[in-house]
Amino acid sequence: MAEELHFDARAIGRAVAAFELAARKAPRRGMSIRSDLAGFRVADARRALAGLPSPGDYRVVIKPLHYRTRPSLSGLCEFDLGRIILRVPEPFRPFEELVYFNARRKPGAGMRFAWVAEKVRFRTRRDVLRFVYCHEWLHWYLREVQGRRSGAETACDRFALRNFRRRQVAVADAIEALQGTRMQWLPDWYRLAA
Repeated sequence: MAEELHFDARAIGRAVAAFELAARKAPRRGMSIRSDLAGFRVADARRALAGLPSPGDYRVVIKPLHYRTRPSLSGLCEFDLGRIILRVPEPFRPFEELVYFNARRKPGAGMRFAWVAEKVRFRTRRDVLRFVYCHEWLHWYLREVQGRRSGAETACDRFALRNFRRRQVAVADAIEALQGTRMQWLPDWYRLAA
């Protein structure tokens, strides 16, 4: 019979404490941000996105959104390039947008839904940036962290709607917004392609 190894709980506790101390002392890397929006510096973007979760090694790019009749919301999460694009209406003026954040199935034959929406007023560029970032960040979180398909538009809108005006947003808030959704896992071959 081989001798059983001795388990020392204090030694493990000391090792965990050392890891946590090293993690706290490690230099914190903020979001990698680039602004292509005239008159809107990277420092302005950092202040606007302060308190929101980081998208890992993805780069955040802020671009102007030129419109013909009225401003709208626009963003894109490019998984193959590792970046999140946030578009801000230019010239900016306060506007309202109807945000669909839930759907209820209607009884009867066929796939019919009653959409639940809320009209949201975007008064500043900061509001637009935070809303679109929260929406696109949840797409990133679904794909890169949970390994699921990232096309849950109503869940992303629900997360953004609940959190874009809050000072601090955490991953727990994303998990709460995802409750009740049925998303499929990404196939292994698809994960390797990105």
